[in-house]
Amino acid sequence: MTENDESFFTPKHKRLERIASTANIFAWLVLIFFALQAFAQYFNLMSMSGYRFNLEMFRENPEGIIVYFLNMLNLLLKGVVYWLTLKGVSLGLSMIVETDLNYREKLQGASHE
Repeated sequence: MTENDESFFTPKHKRLERIASTANIFAWLVLIFFALQAFAQYFNLMSMSGYRFNLEMFRENPEGIIVYFLNMLNLLLKGVVYWLTLKGVSLGLSMIVETDLNYREKLQGASHE
């Protein structure tokens, strides 16, 4: 990067890029967290049933099992929604920076002609 390129990439650009990369990292952490919570819910169900998940268990308590699986699905869907939201923020901020840099480059190119 030359001295001209460094002045082209302003502190505001650097701050937006830093926020974008933080949102991207945080998105993956949130997705992993919710996936782990869903698996913990599953293992909790299995430990309560003595690791014998079968048709007999479903006949004994169908509502409880359905609630457990809906809670697992809810956790997974929340994780995916939060992940998509944070990835969208990250990509949006990166696009803003890139668009502004392209616009500045075009203006500088037009002024040199």
